[in-house]
Formats: sequence, C-alpha cells, structure tokens
Amino acid sequence: MARQMQPVIIRRQKKHEAEQAIKDLEARGFEVVSPLKQVMPQSEVLSNYSFEQKRFQVEDFSSPWIAKLRRIKSN
Repeated sequence: MARQMQPVIIRRQKKHEAEQAIKDLEARGFEVVSPLKQVMPQSEVLSNYSFEQKRFQVEDFSSPWIAKLRRIKSN
C-alpha cells in the first residue's frame, strides 16, 4: 500500500528566509507545488464603535511569505 506524503508548507516573515528554505528543501528532493507568495492577514475582527458604526480592524500587520512543496516520487 503506497503512502501519501503530506505537503510541506514553508512560512517565513522575511522573503529571503523563505527563498532559502525552499532552496534547502529542493536540494533534499522536494518540488514547489504552490509558489512563494505573500499572504495578507485574514484575521480581521469586526469592532463596534459608537453609534453602532461597524468597521474592520486588522489585528496582525505581519504578512508572512508562504510556499507549498512536496517530495518528488522516486521509482
């Protein structure tokens, strides 16, 4: 029975750190499935201000760099 390998997700705050992590994994037999991209924060919290005015407030201003890799199958 063949076992499915889980993808590896790289998540770094700095782009050059993410690029280095990808290079390291590629040297160990991984391939990029989802290219490196900067993900904007999705954790928006709905805050109620006076007069029931609704505004979105972003809690976290850091935007991490994310890529997905998987091991290349060797037959």
